[in-house]
Amino acid sequence: MGHFYFIRHGETVWNVENKICGATDIGLTETGRRQAEEAGLRFLEEGLQADEILHSPLSRAADTARCISALTGIPLRPEPRLTEQNFGRFESTPR
Repeated sequence: MGHFYFIRHGETVWNVENKICGATDIGLTETGRRQAEEAGLRFLEEGLQADEILHSPLSRAADTARCISALTGIPLRPEPRLTEQNFGRFESTPR
C-alpha cells in the first residue's frame, strides 16, 4: 500500500508577522529555507521513499520542494490544484 507524506512549506515573512497569506506569493525567509533543508534531511534519516514530490506553484512551496528534491533525489513537479486558497481582501491582514 502506498503512503502520502504532507510537508508544509518553510517559514515566510507573513508567517512571522502573523498575517493571512493564502494565494499571495510570499517567499521563504532564511529560517524557512533551513526548515526545508531539515525536512529533506529528516526524510533521508527516516529512510522514507517517495515516487514524486507534488507542490503548489507558489514560490514558498516550490522552493521548499526544490530543496527537499535536491537532497533526496526525488523528482518534483508543480500541481496547480495544490494552490492555496485565496482569501481575497483578507490577505496580508493580521490573523
